[in-house]
Amino acid sequence: MHAAPSTKAPALLGALMTALMLTLAAFAPHAAHSDEVSKGADPEAFSGDIGLGVLHGASGILGVQARTSVVPYLNFEKGRLFGRIDTFGVKTLPLGAGHLELLGQVRSDGYKGGGWSPRKDPVPLGLGTLQVTPIGAFGLNVLHDFGASGGTLLQARYLAELPLGRLTLYPELGLERQSAAYTRYYLGTTAADAAAAGRAYQPGAALNPYVGGLIELPVSGPWVLNLYLRRVFVDRTLANSPLAGHGHRDTALLALTWRY
Repeated sequence: MHAAPSTKAPALLGALMTALMLTLAAFAPHAAHSDEVSKGADPEAFSGDIGLGVLHGASGILGVQARTSVVPYLNFEKGRLFGRIDTFGVKTLPLGAGHLELLGQVRSDGYKGGGWSPRKDPVPLGLGTLQVTPIGAFGLNVLHDFGASGGTLLQARYLAELPLGRLTLYPELGLERQSAAYTRYYLGTTAADAAAAGRAYQPGAALNPYVGGLIELPVSGPWVLNLYLRRVFVDRTLANSPLAGHGHRDTALLALTWRY
């Protein structure tokens, strides 16, 4: 899982995700819980969590307000198809303790306001893998932005599982490399930005480490409360931009889901 960045998902993508959620719900009468899958049930059966959540994220852009929005929550598997909150794809060839995956992400790095030239949201698509081992899960993604920046994203992360009574905690450590083309589109200055800021600036490639964690709390029957928190530590090359706000970006996602 690679949780959503710290701003609201675009309306179109939100609508598509909602439609996908409703479509997946149609499989519910025939679905099995993930524990049953592990005991030999139909591997094509739907398992996971679907629901609705509230996403709050601080913008990394100076003068652009934090946003709070209602978003679908999709964390599921059905055969080779999967959703991991903001990452969706299909498993292809077996690879180690997982598969080679074709995937895309919902990100909202674009923005309007603050007196800056507007930026469009990225369209990241690419390859990845999630290796689930006895000591935790290791993920690696390579994505190209088919949107306005034309840049690339390299993502690596580690997730553990810690049962704590009724709670289950999934701590996460990660690192994302953004190419210079990506950073220059989002935090480089246009001519209008440079005039407003009093200086021009073009960042290079950036390495942004982050820490996060997902907390799962069963509520009643199949209902589960999910809380995801993340802090991204912004690379100095980005923090030095006149467009940049804080040196970190925080995200919180609280969702009530139905577990199949």
